[in-house]
Amino acid sequence: NAVWGTDKELKAAAHDFGGHPLALGLLASLLKETQNGDVRRRDHIRHLVHDDDDNPRHDHAKRVMESYEKEWLAGQPVLLAIMHMVGLFDRPASGDCLNALRAKPVIEGLTDEMVNLDGSEWQRAVTRLREVRLLLPRDPTAPDALDAHPLVREWFGERLRQTNESAWRAAHGRLYEHLRDTTKEGDTPTLEDLAPLYQAIAHGCRAGRHQEALHEIYMARICRHWPDGDLEYYAAFKLGALGSDLVAMSWFFDKPYVTLAAALTPAGQSWVLGDAAFSLCAQGRLAEALLPMRMALRTDEDAQNWSHAAIRASNLSDVQLLSGEVAAAVATAENSVTLADRSNDQVEMTTTRAMYAKALDAAGQLDAAARAFSDSEQRQKKWQPEYPLLYSVQGYYYCDLLLAEGQPAAARERAAKAIVIARRNSWLLDMALDTLTLGRAHLGLALAPAGTHEMSAAMRGDARIARAHLDEAVNGLRAAGTGHHVPRALLARATFRRSIGDWDGIARDLDEVEEIAEPSPMKLHLCDLALQRARLAFAQIEAFAPLNGVLERDNQQKPAAPSADEITKLKSKAEQQLKIAADYIETCGYHRRDEELAELQAVLRGERKFADLPPRV
Repeated sequence: NAVWGTDKELKAAAHDFGGHPLALGLLASLLKETQNGDVRRRDHIRHLVHDDDDNPRHDHAKRVMESYEKEWLAGQPVLLAIMHMVGLFDRPASGDCLNALRAKPVIEGLTDEMVNLDGSEWQRAVTRLREVRLLLPRDPTAPDALDAHPLVREWFGERLRQTNESAWRAAHGRLYEHLRDTTKEGDTPTLEDLAPLYQAIAHGCRAGRHQEALHEIYMARICRHWPDGDLEYYAAFKLGALGSDLVAMSWFFDKPYVTLAAALTPAGQSWVLGDAAFSLCAQGRLAEALLPMRMALRTDEDAQNWSHAAIRASNLSDVQLLSGEVAAAVATAENSVTLADRSNDQVEMTTTRAMYAKALDAAGQLDAAARAFSDSEQRQKKWQPEYPLLYSVQGYYYCDLLLAEGQPAAARERAAKAIVIARRNSWLLDMALDTLTLGRAHLGLALAPAGTHEMSAAMRGDARIARAHLDEAVNGLRAAGTGHHVPRALLARATFRRSIGDWDGIARDLDEVEEIAEPSPMKLHLCDLALQRARLAFAQIEAFAPLNGVLERDNQQKPAAPSADEITKLKSKAEQQLKIAADYIETCGYHRRDEELAELQAVLRGERKFADLPPRV
């Protein structure tokens, strides 16, 4: 098994674990052994290393560490102190952090022998520990850093906590303050610039300063505040750092994502639950997201914090929807509207109605969905008269309904206006979703013209724009760190690739949809996947690729008509996929796809030609 994840997630893991090559190699080994290689689940590594007493490899390592401590380090306080210091970290201990620990005043029981140690004595001690392999070899890219195997770090850190908890907490507190005070992230920091602040959260929580770390580091400097006091969610929305945010959130739990640290205030607990659940959802970990979402909703309802409760309910509805619980999603979304109205918060009264409309749309209640979208947009006009149309995620879902109703021009015009807002604010997710709408809308327009010479020129232009936008949307959603949205773009690009006869390209896109959606599972995406695979089979049977040859650099060969044996196999595949889709539609209540399923079943029965079906983008 290999470690897998997007390039962005792999880079984020490097930041989260300090970037040390040896540390990352050990992280990869642990991920492969315990998490099927899924880099998104790196937030569980700390607890697995600490709690996995049944693993014989871990038990052996702990016996070795115990032997070292009792038989060799007991009479060498400097060497033991260095190992205890390294045990404070979940990554390589940087030179500046080690210097902060060694500085006066003494941390009693930890650095008593350190503050007066000169440079040569320090180096001799470090060299000795490397010789016996308690410390890993020197990293040329960070010559002052010290590192050890995660099990070694965990052993010595835990031993310090057991034998002198006050020193353990004081040391973590000093590291927290050092990273807090020395990090100068600037006005527009990168993820690398923010890395010391993420590290500070780990030390602050271990020092028992959970609430301070939450407010002063995570909220104030990683999420950041707008001038009006609202959170900007800078790292999440502008850097797409939802994976790193989730690792940070894990420190506020005694058991992720079930038991919160008692040091948090009730309001802090609610906020952590909601933020962790949102990040879990973005990572595609829907099952894990449900419990903290429900806990956050219950906490805010008990506190009568109706505005926050409305947000929690709306987010919960979104997860229920993707999980295939459509009826529950509609009910939860309706409750979110009630909670928003109770709060009298104009923002939430607007957004919850749009998300309610999305749930109604999935349930096949299109007229009710259209009314809810209209209601949301009317409220938007009152709340933000300078933005009379829905934008952001709410605008994308409205455009999704318009595209389903065969209105690509209307969707294109809306997305063209919404993307200006997204770019002005550098919102990665919104830019990607608006780009996806534009790609789908131009594809719909390319597939619609009547066939005159002028329309053929328009068709070529729309097809060219559609391809560029759909590629950009796939990459943009990945960059935004929102894995649960990526299948939307892959499915749309698959439609484009089918239209030009790129059978291999569409197969790759659909296989990737399955890789993302199956583990959760994201049942609505899996239903759409089955319908797309059935469409591909029918397109291959009829050698139907209406945009084949339209693009200037389109090197695709005109699809050849399949043999009789191939047609039999393709029909069998289409039948199998339609059965899968029908089961999802029935069990999930995903009635938005009823009409599409009926059309494709008619093709399977030979009552209609696939080429005569209306395009669905």
